[in-house]
Amino acid sequence: MEAMKDVSKLVFTKARGGRFRWLTISTLMLAIGMLLHLVSPSVAGFTPNWMIATYVVAILLTKPDYKKCLGICMVAALMEVFTSKSAFPYGDFASEFFGAYVAGFFAHSVPPIRIGKFSLRPALAGFVTTLVSGFVFVSILTLVMGLPMSVYVYGMLPMVLLVGVGNGIITPFLYFPALRLFKTMHYMAESDVEDSDHSKIILKQENEGVISVEHLTYTYPFSKEPALKDVSMTVQKGDFIVVTGPNGAGKTTLLMSMAGAIPHYYGGTMQGMVYTDGKAVTQHTIADLASSIGVILADYKAQIVTLTVGEEMAFTLENHGFPPEEIRRRSEEALAKVHLTGLEDRKVATLSGGQCQRLVAAAVLAEEPQVLVFDEPTSALDPEGIREFYEMVGELNQKEGLTVIVAEHHLEAALPYATEFVLMDQGEIISSGDPEKVMRFMRKSHVYEEAIPDMYRAQLELEEHGFTFKNPFLNVEAAKESIIHSFEGGRDNA
Repeated sequence: MEAMKDVSKLVFTKARGGRFRWLTISTLMLAIGMLLHLVSPSVAGFTPNWMIATYVVAILLTKPDYKKCLGICMVAALMEVFTSKSAFPYGDFASEFFGAYVAGFFAHSVPPIRIGKFSLRPALAGFVTTLVSGFVFVSILTLVMGLPMSVYVYGMLPMVLLVGVGNGIITPFLYFPALRLFKTMHYMAESDVEDSDHSKIILKQENEGVISVEHLTYTYPFSKEPALKDVSMTVQKGDFIVVTGPNGAGKTTLLMSMAGAIPHYYGGTMQGMVYTDGKAVTQHTIADLASSIGVILADYKAQIVTLTVGEEMAFTLENHGFPPEEIRRRSEEALAKVHLTGLEDRKVATLSGGQCQRLVAAAVLAEEPQVLVFDEPTSALDPEGIREFYEMVGELNQKEGLTVIVAEHHLEAALPYATEFVLMDQGEIISSGDPEKVMRFMRKSHVYEEAIPDMYRAQLELEEHGFTFKNPFLNVEAAKESIIHSFEGGRDNA
């Protein structure tokens, strides 16, 4: 295995959709093939083989391994058996077995062979795959039915050739619209982009910390500009970090990279590396990282999948295979931490927005992660809900020792609990450190000034008029004490 010394030059590319992208696209294409097969009329006894054309398109689009290609084609064969008018439809299983490997060969080993911007590969793949599959099918049919050789040579083989030509024509007409559709949906990258594999690279975290972001540059699929540009930061155990910045600054992208959703779910191109609990995110799945980092999304209600509080708490733990006693213990402890004890039988639909958010946090806490990540958690809460949320998260940080990272616009609510602010703009970290230092930078540089809490902005404005204060206005009590101290000692009292 090769050791990577400079991760800033390490690139990881992945098509969007994750490991089940091939299954989703193949299912859709085979359904289209089935419908076309049922409604397509014959012209002079000739009908294209829509099932072959559509599974060829699916395989060219997603480039699954040969085992998955075989699975796709066996499903296609089963669908053909149910709808075929052939005397021996079961021959489709054998013919599509060979078709699967031919289509897989074109997907993995045959270059696009372009004429201008037009790729000939879909037409060639549709033609050759149909020839091979059709040849196998009519050969089996001839043997099973005992047909004369003359019928086989002068009747069936020419028909296979004719259907092959037809599929060579229709496959591009299916492939290019499908490619454009999935691009428009931002569901997949260019069909010729191969997913990267870091399994044979030795990656070691450079900086100590529960999370280390090292020279991270990331570009979403179909985007020309990177969402993150050479971002580096380290998160220590017990930190309470607030990531802030204007919309589009890259806050959510940065947080999702820590959980492995970037690049595994969103796809795209990533340069540099992120280590979570010492694990390089490109070498571990999102599920692997979930034991170390728990994520609560802005749309937290979308993370709730069951009907009652107790069922929600047990859902993820059951999927991880924990025994009932352990599930009960973890659920009770997690609910107690977010002050939802005794609500196990409550229906989720009867919970308030704040309680739903606490439930999602409890479900994540039950997995006992080291780090909690919140993506704009207060966007849908009223002022009272925001205050209660930060009281809860602050308690988890201070009493339970959990590391907290929050992407936030409402800095006044997070200010009493934060140990560090990180200010982002246009995909870069432009200031980081203790909250007071970052807010002064925001004021001086006129970057996202509107997010500075009114209380602290008042201090800065008073300082501009010659006042000095003993303590920064990080909360009401500190502001009151500092103002009294300052006015008792005069305008220039330190």
